[in-house]
Amino acid sequence: MHTKAIVHIMTKSRMKSEVFTSDIDAIEEVSEKYWIKNVIFYKWEKIEYADLINKLKKLGIFLYNYSNKEDLKEKAIEFSKDYEIIFVNTAIELLINTVNEVRSALWHIVSDNPNIFRNKFLQRDLLQKHNPDLGVKFVKWTVDDFKLEELEQYIGYPFIIKPIDWVQSSWVAKIKNKNDFLDYVGHYKEFHDRLEARWINNKELIVEEFIDWTLYSIDYYVNNDWKTFLSKPVKVRLWVDVNVNDYCNIARISSEKTEWEFKWKKLKLFVNSNVIATWIKNTFVHHEFKINSRWELKTIELNGRLWWGRLELMNRAYWINMYEIVCNPEIKIPKLKENNIVVNIYANKRWMLREFNHKLLEKIRNKKSVYWIDTEEVYVWKEIWLTKDWFIKIWNIKLANKNYEELASDFKYIKKHYWDLLIIDEFDENKKIKKKNIFKIFREYLNR
Repeated sequence: MHTKAIVHIMTKSRMKSEVFTSDIDAIEEVSEKYWIKNVIFYKWEKIEYADLINKLKKLGIFLYNYSNKEDLKEKAIEFSKDYEIIFVNTAIELLINTVNEVRSALWHIVSDNPNIFRNKFLQRDLLQKHNPDLGVKFVKWTVDDFKLEELEQYIGYPFIIKPIDWVQSSWVAKIKNKNDFLDYVGHYKEFHDRLEARWINNKELIVEEFIDWTLYSIDYYVNNDWKTFLSKPVKVRLWVDVNVNDYCNIARISSEKTEWEFKWKKLKLFVNSNVIATWIKNTFVHHEFKINSRWELKTIELNGRLWWGRLELMNRAYWINMYEIVCNPEIKIPKLKENNIVVNIYANKRWMLREFNHKLLEKIRNKKSVYWIDTEEVYVWKEIWLTKDWFIKIWNIKLANKNYEELASDFKYIKKHYWDLLIIDEFDENKKIKKKNIFKIFREYLNR
């Protein structure tokens, strides 16, 4: 009999997307293997898709909607009267603090600094105070009150600029010189105006040193006693690899080469030091870090969630379901089964997407390592922009191969042709304004 349960807090938009399939696959597997019930809470109106609801019920998955945080907490408490809730989970970055409130309502242990994953300054400050060697040099500032000379002296070029909170990694930039910095500041008002339209009025930013070495990430679970249960490290390729001045990742790589790179590095000690420094408990952590020129591990950012991309990548590469760590802390991550790469295609300018390059797509599709290409046709003939509405991911390409050399060769081909994949028309704001003015003049003429 199912007596234990995991609570998942999601959004309706996620449940209508392709990624929801990976969530359900992972949840279903855990439910069958460990006799765990799963309940999904989502906000606002009740979903009326009878086929989806019936399918989830057959898999032992409950589905409830809620109106606000208080309603969510009340329903979670009510559910806990029939089932022992062993974990509260979300894959959505904006819901991390909501999850912590639900955990507290259920008397679950939460991190000593509940806002640690939503406040980039707080986590860097805690790392700095505990051990300056764990992270990178940084300062907090605003575009209304800054002294460039101090930034140049303390941090030095190049450096990274990013908003402190609430923007889901948007508007991150690598600044190589004074002109880059002034350009960033000059365009920031436009970005902040869009934030204010979403009721976000935080003008604080972080400036931090840039480490010009490869970025890595690792996912792990931290229990109530600070004990960590690690997955395997993943290499992250950035937009700078395809000549774009941005910090956003374009690929996640799980391979034998990545494992070899960490054969002699004390990764577990490094992770444990970060956990102790930030007082993280009872959560999944997505940990991004770099290795500097002295072969030291340096934390870039901590995020308190486990989302579908990493679930799918670890399952494909190692045949492991990360949710199992919550149900069975003694589980061991098996050896690599297959090298894997997931390539994300993003918009990086204000463009009108006219079409995908289907001829090139077909060439990529015929590569031995490519097993999946997902194009978002809904974006065709629409305005796309990296920071207009968070990130707009146009599509992705997934590769897998037991032969690492073949995989690397196919990935190299995709990187080489990255900019030819989208057929675009450049967006001209002036033309848009000009058309509006013509209509305005015409209306004024009619109203005479």
